[in-house]
Amino acid sequence: MLAPDLDAALTGARLVEEAGALLTLGEEPERMVAHAFERLGQLVPYDLATVLLKEGDRLRVAHAVGPLATPQLLSALIPVRGNLRLQNALKARSRPATFEEDDPGEDTFHGLLDMPNGHSCMVAPLRSQGETFGLMTLDAMVCRQYPESVLHHVGVFASLLALGLKQAEHLGRLAERERSLAEEVSYFREVQRRDVLQEPLRAESPAMRGILEQLRQVAATAATVLITGETGTGKEKVAQTLHHLSPRREKPFIKVNCASLPATLIESELFGHVKGAFSGAASARKGRFELADGGTLFLDEIGDLPLDLQPKLLRAIQEKEIDPLGSEKPKRVDVRLVAATHTDLRRAVAEGRFREDLFYRLSVFPIHLPPLRERPEDIGALAEGFLERFARENRRPPIHLPAAMREQLEGYAWPGNVRELHNVLERAAILSADRELRLPPGALPAAGERSDPTLSGVLSWDAQERRYLEGLLRHCGGKIAGATGAAARAGLAPSTLLSRLERLGLKPREFREA
Repeated sequence: MLAPDLDAALTGARLVEEAGALLTLGEEPERMVAHAFERLGQLVPYDLATVLLKEGDRLRVAHAVGPLATPQLLSALIPVRGNLRLQNALKARSRPATFEEDDPGEDTFHGLLDMPNGHSCMVAPLRSQGETFGLMTLDAMVCRQYPESVLHHVGVFASLLALGLKQAEHLGRLAERERSLAEEVSYFREVQRRDVLQEPLRAESPAMRGILEQLRQVAATAATVLITGETGTGKEKVAQTLHHLSPRREKPFIKVNCASLPATLIESELFGHVKGAFSGAASARKGRFELADGGTLFLDEIGDLPLDLQPKLLRAIQEKEIDPLGSEKPKRVDVRLVAATHTDLRRAVAEGRFREDLFYRLSVFPIHLPPLRERPEDIGALAEGFLERFARENRRPPIHLPAAMREQLEGYAWPGNVRELHNVLERAAILSADRELRLPPGALPAAGERSDPTLSGVLSWDAQERRYLEGLLRHCGGKIAGATGAAARAGLAPSTLLSRLERLGLKPREFREA
């Protein structure tokens, strides 16, 4: 048979262990504290158990359990200044302090509760990361003396209670952050969906109507789609429309421009990395494949993907698995891949710059987007759609597109395609003071200069493009990049403009002295 002191110590240890288990179950804080105090009450009978949290120079009653707990007590604020008991308790490290009626200082709940003379109170600090953030109190209507073993167990319980409260606080913050992020994701997906609906793919020309029909046919499948076409033709818009028409429309649409990312970063951007995978990887990070899980991943300018990364992309497409940098375990992903390029991938394969097996995996369902000069029927609809959006976003009255200007727009070859069209229209809309659109002088060549080799006396496409680019370089003083450079004015990427200049034998430096 155990000695009474040893038996009491073992009982106390068991009760504290049970209470500690309750504090780590992840319950809602009010229920967690109530259940834990219920177990503690079998070791230390009380009439009131509270949790007091620091708020400036006062303590707020955050939790109250027991016969003396009242709704009025909850959220009551207790001054610390002038109360020696509370001040000393807040300075204590871990050991609980006990008070009787003869102890100096004011009763903890003076003015809030009518406590009889001769009652007892036990107070223990609640600490986290070296700081005291509150107190735990146990009040009894009768005066009691507590043995050393009980004080020890109550101190352990207070430490576990502090841990449970902080865990509940962090879980609450995480839950709130998760709700906030979910709301943000929902908002941005709705914005993306609304943008697709408000700015639908313009399909006035037979060519674009055929493409829209292709999109409807392939959207319901999981087939990989390769969109080809010149820079600025609207390949991203086609990819967005495909995503919106598919069963994945409620899931993410994630885009990556393979040409805009440094070769040293693109693997991490696509496939993610674990903590410590490379210098500077202070934490794990999901790649675009994981972010697009369940949805669509749009890889723009796929022709610029480094050759050494192409086998990894091929594996991701074929096996539906990715290998984050530094990870020893692959991850399964469910992603619908849409790729786009303005380069000739067949030529890149022949030159050894692009893997043939990856090309065939990407081009399961190829869609070629014709340049704007080959579908002039779409120009008017594109212009009107852009002007509607411009007026809406800038809170301006509707901007009218005159018939004569529509003819002028349809008569231009648009070497920068839809991107250049929007660039010209935006400048014109800004400069148009009234509701009728006016093109600034020199914005476009004269109507009728569209390239058509079947028409005699009309400039060829190369000749017209050369004339346009010469004038553009002269106007920009040979400057290519930047907001005032030729690339921005033409609505082209600097690399695309430089490749066109090289093909035509034009050198920007020759225009810097002009």
